[in-house]
Formats: sequence, structure tokens, C-alpha cells
Amino acid sequence: MFRAQALALYKNRPVLVVEVKDRIEIRLEDGSSLRVRDKDLFPLHEGPVMALPQPAGGGDFETARRMLLPASGAKLDWAELAELVFGDSGAAEVVACWLESTKGLLFRLDEGSPLPLDDEAVAKETAKRARKEGEAAERSAFVDRAKGVKAFRRKPIGPEPSFEEADGRFLSEIEALAYGKSSKSKTCADLGISETPEAAQSFLLAVGRWDEMVNPHPSRALCPLSAPRVEIGPDMGELQRVDLTAMEAWAIDNAWSTDPDDAIAWDGSSIWVHVADPASAILPDSAADKEALARGSTLYLPELTSPMLPDQALERFGLGLGELSPALSFRIDLAADGSIASVEACASTVRVRRASYGEADALMAEGRAPALARLAESAALRKGRRVENGAIEIEIPEVRVSVRAESPEIRIERIPRDSSSGLVREMMLLAGEAAARWAFERGLAFPFYGQEAPSDMGPAALGELSSEGEAALSAQFARRRLMRGGMWGPQPSAHRGLGLPFYAQVTSPLRRYQDLLGHMQIRAFLSGRATLDADEVSRRCALAQAASAATRTAERASNQHWTLAYLTRHPEWSGEAVLVGAPGTGAGAWQAYIPELGLEAKLRLGPDRSLDERVRVALVRADVAALESSFEETH
Repeated sequence: MFRAQALALYKNRPVLVVEVKDRIEIRLEDGSSLRVRDKDLFPLHEGPVMALPQPAGGGDFETARRMLLPASGAKLDWAELAELVFGDSGAAEVVACWLESTKGLLFRLDEGSPLPLDDEAVAKETAKRARKEGEAAERSAFVDRAKGVKAFRRKPIGPEPSFEEADGRFLSEIEALAYGKSSKSKTCADLGISETPEAAQSFLLAVGRWDEMVNPHPSRALCPLSAPRVEIGPDMGELQRVDLTAMEAWAIDNAWSTDPDDAIAWDGSSIWVHVADPASAILPDSAADKEALARGSTLYLPELTSPMLPDQALERFGLGLGELSPALSFRIDLAADGSIASVEACASTVRVRRASYGEADALMAEGRAPALARLAESAALRKGRRVENGAIEIEIPEVRVSVRAESPEIRIERIPRDSSSGLVREMMLLAGEAAARWAFERGLAFPFYGQEAPSDMGPAALGELSSEGEAALSAQFARRRLMRGGMWGPQPSAHRGLGLPFYAQVTSPLRRYQDLLGHMQIRAFLSGRATLDADEVSRRCALAQAASAATRTAERASNQHWTLAYLTRHPEWSGEAVLVGAPGTGAGAWQAYIPELGLEAKLRLGPDRSLDERVRVALVRADVAALESSFEETH
């Protein structure tokens, strides 16, 4: 079929047939040669030609198309088309016909042969190309304007350029990338911007489309920003509630807390920990349970809170929000050495008084809360026992970042270290150990939470003790670096970081799924209903852990974002940093912590410095999009 010095189509490109044997040798446009099978080629021109010719110019393709339309179903060869178009079927004319067919406007390629398009197809293709050309022109104009706006904002010279209304769609495309809603952006590529959320955000900030008040990180982590829109059923009423309203109970938390889900009490001989009871109305696989499992935990951002459960859950089950509150209560008796002697669990009705840590401290200092003072003694006993059992205490100064969007105002405030916060923490850890022991003794599959022991606590993690008996800040950071991740599962394991042989998180069922799951299991057991088996508990723990990991990612990134947004608004900021990590061998930067901002930073300092040295620093740069900042020593 083919002979030497003929033209053929190989992968719809013209080639020169050089030699015909078992395989056909062809020469490509770039001069290279291949040996191919006969069936890989389509005939183009019989030759003879010595080289691939340049396409002929001119020709009337439109007239030829119209002449061929009545017979458009018949097979057409390249020589016939060349005769109609040029009045000549030479190699150059045939190649010109092939080139026109590749354009796809009047003809198209069909299994190696030209096929004329009908009028409707030509009209559609013409309109499509016109739209593309218009789109290309609009995109080119947008790119020019965008570059002009960016350049002006960097260095204002001449009249200020601005975007046009039609530019909104291009900017929205970049915003979708910045929010993590898309992974590609042709507009970014046209602008020479890397197609990453960070680069897109940086551009939007540079041209004034966004400012530092736009936080894209929850969207990037796929976190919902509003409460679930599902209903919670009525209280199942399967457990008779014990009336504990005569007992004074306290829900103590930060002053800004709005979702109280635990309270503590002392009845003269036993410790009571009361916990909000949403599991009384939320069953496994209900709509509210599925939504909570998908979220994993409540999302706490400086600008808003997105709860794990519907808003009505807090209204119904928050402790101390009404005169009386439903609860799941744990009565715990301690032995003289601080170990747990006995545990009981029951559904209850409680009367709860809410207080901030500062208010609770004042009440204890003034002798007006004897029950809290007695609980504080138990808390001290428990902490001592945990430390003896190897608990790793980490005390790093914390800040609270808050945003008032209506102002707009960004505030960064040091969180005071109140003694009552330590009291509440010990009572919550006690409840966690007590619930885990209670479940284990009954053979109940439960969301136990364990942690392996940290690697060897070297001198850096031990550090020198202050006059208050605490390790230096550098040691606190060294300890944190040694800690291992926690593990949820249906089988109990020790939590070495807390110094507890059993542990489960059960005191936050309004805002953490594993706690809610534990409550579901306890309630099912107490009421005689079937409990979830170990495999199902394990599955739910894994799903909740994955979902809450996204929540934690959004929270950490958001706190960094707003801290850097604050610094963007205060470019003159200066303050004190503490050196908490030395450079590695050779070169490197000191790791520093800025307590006023709750921010870690790297400082280029000389070698004649020491850990825990305090250094005055000033802000050099704050990059909101990259979540990066730099500081330098100042005097």
C-alpha cells in the first residue's frame, strides 16, 4: 500500500516514507526516523517526494466545503480535496489540506481522511472560537490591570489603576484557590503565580481584594463554620435521675467560656464530677450522632465557634445555664494515697453555679467556698500521685487571641495561671481515670485514651527549677518535643504523659466526640441496652480522630493567622522573647518564644547566649499568607 518517497499520516502528523520492508521506515518532521507497522499509517500523497514539503498557500477551502456537503457521507481522499481547493493535487497542496483539517473549522480529520463540516457545525465552531478569543482578550486585559494594581500598591506612581466589574470572575477563581475550594487556577498561571492557596492569598492581599481580616484556614481544612442543622430527640427517660440539687456544684472555666459541660462538687465524703448529658437524647446513628462524628469536635476560632452538636444541645444540656441541669454524674471516693477506691455512675439532676477561674480563686482565698477548698486538697493529692507515677508536667505561658469582626479588632491577652484552673484540671483527669476504670471493670468496650512514655528525659527536659519549683521554659519546650501522640481504642492502656494507669476523656461530651461516645456506652450499660462492640468503638474513634485532626489544624493555623494579622496592624511592635532552643552544631538560629504573643520565632544571635535568656526583640516582617514572621534583637 505504501512505497518509498510517499507521504503518510502517522499519529495525524505528515511523515515521509523512506523504505518499505517488514516494517516501514518513516522520517518525522524533526528529521528523526522510526520503523512502524503498516496499520499505523494513513496515505496522504503517493509522491515521489524527497522531503516533507511546506504547505501551499492560498486555496478556496470554503467553496470546496460547500461543494462537498451534498456528498459529505462519502469517503474523501486528500488528492480530491486538493484538486477542489487548489486545482492541483501536488504534495504541497495536499499538506495544506491536511493543515486546514487539523484546524477543525471547515474540515476535520476522520481516520486519516478529510471530512467537511456542515453549516451548523461550522457556525457552532466559529461562535466557540469567537468566545474563546473574547475570553482570551478579557483575560489578557485583566492580567494587565492586575499587574498594574499590584505595582501601584507596592509603589504608588501616577494615576491609581483599579479593577473593573467584569474582573470579578477572575478574582473569584483566585479566591476559590486561596480558600482551598479548587486545586487549579488558570488565572494564577496567567499571572505567573504559583497555583497554591498561599500564593493566591498573597496575591489577593497584594491587590487589596483581601485584607488581613480574611481567614481562609477553616475552609482549607474543610471545617463547617456553623452549627449542625439537625434535630435532637427528646430525653429517652430510660434512667431514673438521682436528685442531687441539694449539693453545691461548681462549673468553673475561663471567663469567656460559653459551653459549660462539667462541674465539680463535694458532699462531705466523696468527690462528684457532673457532666452534661446529651447522650440522654442522642443515640448512636441518629442524625445528631452522625453529624458529631463527621466533625469530631467543636471548632474554636478567634472569630467564631462552630459547635459539634446543634445549638439546642447547649441550651438543653449546658450545666448552670438554667436553674436545674440534667447530668451524668460520677461519685468518686479516694484512698489515703490518692488512688481511686470506688466509682459510681448515675443519671442526675444538679444545681450548678458558674464561676470564672478568677472568681473561684477569690472565693477560696476569702474562705467563702469550703467545698472548693476541700476539692483543692484532693487535687493536690492527685497531682502528687500522678507526678510520682511519671506524669510529665508542661507549663508554657499561653495567650488568647480573639477577634471582634464588627469593630474590627484583634486582641491578644495573656491567660493568667489561676490556682482553680489546676483544681479543675485534676478533677477532670480524676473523672477520666474513674470512668475508664468503671468501664474496664464491667468489660465495656470504651473509647480509652492512652499515651506511650516519652523518650529519655535528658538534662534539657529536666532543666533547673525556679523558686516555685517549676522547670525553666526551655525545659518545658524540650519536654513538649519529647511527647508522643495519644491513642484512642477499645482496649485500655496507660497514659504515661498524665501518669495514669487508666484514662478516657469523658468530661466534654458537648464538644468532643470520644467523650460523647463514652457517655453513650455508659448509658446503654446502665439501662440494659446493647452497647457498641469493640470494632465499632474502634471505628468511631478512628473517624473522630481524623475529623478532629482537621479541626485542630484549622485552629492552629487560624491562631497564627490572627497573631500575624495583629502584627500587620502593629508593625512597630517590640517586646521580650525567651531563648528556649539553642542552634544546632555549627550554624543556625536560636529558637525563641514570645510570651506576649504566644508565638515561636527564630533569632539570629551570637554564640555567647544561653538558654532561658530574655532578649528584647522587634518585629521585622509579618507575612499573613505564608504564616511567617521574623524578629531581630533590639536595645
